Amino acid sequence: MSEEQIRVMRIMIILALALCTAATSAAPLLSTSKDGNFQAIAQSPTSIAVYWRHEGRTMSLYSNGRLIGSCPPNPSGPFSSQLVSNLQPDTCYTFSIGPNGAPIAEKTWSEVPSSQQYNLLIIGATGSGAAAAVAAARLGMKVALVEDTNRLGGMASNGLGATDMRKSSRSNGFFEDFRERVVNFYGSGNGMKYEPRVANAIIKSMIYEYPNITLFLKSSAVKPIMSGRRVIGALVRDNITGKTGSIFAPTTIDATDTADFSVAAGAKYRLGREPRSPQEPHAGVIYFDDSTQTILPGSTGAADCKIQSYAYLMTWRDYGDAVAPKIAKPPYYDAESYRYSPDWPQTWNATSGKLPNHKYEINQHPFGIDWPGINFDYPVASETRRHEIEAMYRARALGYLYYFQNELGYKNLGLADDEYLDSCNFPVLLYVREARRIIGEHILTECEVTNARDYHRIDAIGIGDYPMDSHAMEMLTNPKRKDKGEGEMWLAKFTPWYQIPQGVVVPKGVDGLLVTTAVSGTHVGYGTLRLEPVRMSMGQAAAAAAYWSQLYSRPLRDINPAWIQDKILSQYSYINWNSDVTRDTRHFKAINFLGARGVFQNEAFKPETPLSREEALIVLNRMLTLECYPRGLELSPIPDSKTPVTRGQFAIWLVEAKQKSPDRWNLVVPSCPSYSDVPISSPYYAAVETLRAHRINALLFSDEETGKFHPEAPMTRGDAAEAIYLAHRCYAMNYWQP
Repeated sequence: MSEEQIRVMRIMIILALALCTAATSAAPLLSTSKDGNFQAIAQSPTSIAVYWRHEGRTMSLYSNGRLIGSCPPNPSGPFSSQLVSNLQPDTCYTFSIGPNGAPIAEKTWSEVPSSQQYNLLIIGATGSGAAAAVAAARLGMKVALVEDTNRLGGMASNGLGATDMRKSSRSNGFFEDFRERVVNFYGSGNGMKYEPRVANAIIKSMIYEYPNITLFLKSSAVKPIMSGRRVIGALVRDNITGKTGSIFAPTTIDATDTADFSVAAGAKYRLGREPRSPQEPHAGVIYFDDSTQTILPGSTGAADCKIQSYAYLMTWRDYGDAVAPKIAKPPYYDAESYRYSPDWPQTWNATSGKLPNHKYEINQHPFGIDWPGINFDYPVASETRRHEIEAMYRARALGYLYYFQNELGYKNLGLADDEYLDSCNFPVLLYVREARRIIGEHILTECEVTNARDYHRIDAIGIGDYPMDSHAMEMLTNPKRKDKGEGEMWLAKFTPWYQIPQGVVVPKGVDGLLVTTAVSGTHVGYGTLRLEPVRMSMGQAAAAAAYWSQLYSRPLRDINPAWIQDKILSQYSYINWNSDVTRDTRHFKAINFLGARGVFQNEAFKPETPLSREEALIVLNRMLTLECYPRGLELSPIPDSKTPVTRGQFAIWLVEAKQKSPDRWNLVVPSCPSYSDVPISSPYYAAVETLRAHRINALLFSDEETGKFHPEAPMTRGDAAEAIYLAHRCYAMNYWQP
């Protein structure tokens, strides 16, 4: 072979490698085009419906590069559709308009098996269910995900497109992965607002990326399979064919809104509101002024069984100069129900619910889509009764649109015609803001949230940010009142960011089961746990708990929270928050792990700032307290306490601390130095070598230099966190033993 042929071959290999890298790193195909004019939605294990905006033209539809038909325009609407049948279950298909059109992709789901074993069974592809599935799949678990509908992501893909989060810097974990994909999809914005079709497509793609997640959509878990008080699986029904089968798993996660499955398994629950108490100062019957954050007269604080209002969160579009699709007058329509609604520009929808592409999340209340009072029995109602209540909420929502189109004359506002293409442009899921609340190993109270800055949770499995709130329990009829209806409150003044305790997802009295949506809290406390990003965090943590439970054959309630934290921090789910620390911060995991335990307590962490001698002793003593040595480091007054501590001095103090802890480190004094700048004669020699023996070496620190420790260099706060984390890790993880 000539030199020229060799050169050409090398170039071809380089190009091939580049193409492979590009293909691997390319964004996955989604089930929707960017403009929404071309979408695919799976309908069964063997069929996918394909939709395209026809604009009066006949289209040639291709699947996997093969022509499957020429379809005429639909005379009754802007979208034509084709049901592509006889497909293989659990298989991804690509579609395009014309042979060279931009492709989209959709995947069929699996048929319900007669009997099948998995590592993890998740019931409900809500936000928490989807997050749990992806987190578990990343941990190598074989996952079965059962969902009543054919949409994934719960309310994020059913109308809740304006994210409930006060600071986007607190976005983390699964939601942050999702948010980043939203930003990439639109090419701008912060990813906190998105169209339902986009949310559904992105969450589907996140799940489709893991072949160890098996989907069973349009299927229901009709009853638990028990062994004593332990859940070992579920009887699952295909709601299309009626076929049933048994899915077994050592751990089941109930991620549904109503926790029907958990209750059938024997879990106890709370329903309604607790009475006012020192721990629950906003509990019970309440009239609240959001603007002044004060309780109004008439608030008795009495307990009851009432439930805050539900709603369907429609997605409207402003069609501009064009006339929006008009709707027929819905049942129960009464213009008086909406008479006091703000005019469109002043509605919540227009001011806070604006989404990309001239769309709006419709979530106006009062005098909008909420209907307090009709849902009090929904959490425990039969399927038939629930459908009746859902029909009433559907009518209430459509009545709001009818009012704007016909009473107020907004001809430009209507249902977005490219959303929910297989359900008449209307969301599939009712927004069940609160139903049952499972009684768990920990019940989160209002005051725990309000006083969150007063303590640190070693058992934290996530963080929350949004104010505790509740929608109304009674209809407001007088627009001049300061409240928004009895029961409605938005406790912004009383809700800092807070840590979520592990026990809220662990139901009492049942084994093999975790609950990630209908979690354990009082009515007021639950008012902040119910937000979608928080639910996603709880789903991630539950997956990690399931992983460790099976690895060590331990009950879920006995799982060391540090084990859970170890896994979810690796997936960038926060258990603490610092204003200047992100997933990209050097030593993120160490900083977050120690911050959750109060070793470092400043909200602004300043990872590159030198650690003072005084603070070095403080944080090391806090570590010792965690390790059950309350006396701490007993040192004489420290000279120059405000000056930076050097790496060498920090090494001495850290080793001294670990010699006092139950770990009982012994000094390591090798005959040959590991670092050229810390010779045997150095006062730091034994400490530095002991750290190295415990895998704490200078290469972990900033400005690392092979073969040198730089003992006189100042120790940064971030590097100190990494060193303490590695020193404390074995103790916190209980030496990795069950």
